[in-house]
Amino acid sequence: MSRLRIAVLAAGPLLACVSGAAEPFEGTTAGPVGQAGAGIAGAVGIAGSTSVAGTSPVGTAGSQTGVGGSGAIAGSTSTGGSATAGTSSSGGAGGSTTTEKCDYPAWVAKQDYKKGDKVMYMGKAYIANEDNPGYDPVVSTFFWSPYDCEAVMGNGGSGGTGIVMNNGDCVLDKLLPQGETTFHSMFIPPWQGHAEKPLYNYSALCTALKGFGQFANSGNADADKKEIAAFFAHVAKETAFLEQTDEAGQPSSSGDFHGRGAIQLTGQANYQAAGDYLQKNLVGSPGMVSTDAVTNWQTALWFWVVHKNPGTQGTQNCHDAIKAGDFAQTTRIINGGIECPGSDSAKTRAQYYTTNCGLLSVSPGGNLVC
Repeated sequence: MSRLRIAVLAAGPLLACVSGAAEPFEGTTAGPVGQAGAGIAGAVGIAGSTSVAGTSPVGTAGSQTGVGGSGAIAGSTSTGGSATAGTSSSGGAGGSTTTEKCDYPAWVAKQDYKKGDKVMYMGKAYIANEDNPGYDPVVSTFFWSPYDCEAVMGNGGSGGTGIVMNNGDCVLDKLLPQGETTFHSMFIPPWQGHAEKPLYNYSALCTALKGFGQFANSGNADADKKEIAAFFAHVAKETAFLEQTDEAGQPSSSGDFHGRGAIQLTGQANYQAAGDYLQKNLVGSPGMVSTDAVTNWQTALWFWVVHKNPGTQGTQNCHDAIKAGDFAQTTRIINGGIECPGSDSAKTRAQYYTTNCGLLSVSPGGNLVC
């Protein structure tokens, strides 16, 4: 499928941001006060026949299996022996434990893998149970198993992916029917060969949300689900369903302020404001937005929850607009200067929102297209 990519410079405060074609890439560019048209679950324990291996941070689980190591998949157990990858020796003196870091290479579709190979996919670690030609680790559970490892936290630099372990306490889990599975179901595009970028992992989102307690947290479940549906609808539009990290394929390493990340943060003024709020030097290191997973989601949430577009008539903040049940206004805030009134692109955003509301069993309400 051909991919139309458009990058338009919007000068002055009246334009929030500029978006490219709806699929498969959504790039944005904004003026100094324009808006930005701007995921990673940690590894999980691997269950053996009688115990769960590697669920503790130092890999002590699995000791109840006795001699022979029947309770752990990743690594073996034996009397007096040593155990790796979160398993432990059982019943003998001198056993030692080691826990590997979650820094394996990203899974690549159609790449040959051998039994024992370890990869990162959607923020989780997996180990190949059998040789395979690049089967999806989530779908092909015969060939892959989750693999326990120690989380690698993003250090705020421009090169980290910000792997974060998700301990099941994500604020979204109470609103998404199937937690992370529902999250990914909101980013299934109408084209083949879809592959989400590791930048958009779920656990990093959960970590970022801890600094934005206002998001989807009104206490009204329907209203909170609508906010989740709206936010992810715009993220899907801006990132081509989590496939793109940078506007128009520009390199993350460039020092300019092109659209980056989940809401395509755009323009030096927005990088400065978001960085000041997050206490990160985004002007000095703009590439953090599209290379560090937690920073990526933090900037998108900052734009949604905190930032106001002074060039938008009426409500100027996305969080406030969707609380009022006005999805159309969120589009005006994000990209109204280009898409409103009633463009096909605005209709597409409304369609994504309606689909997400269906997944969350909540009515989208009215005021859908700006």
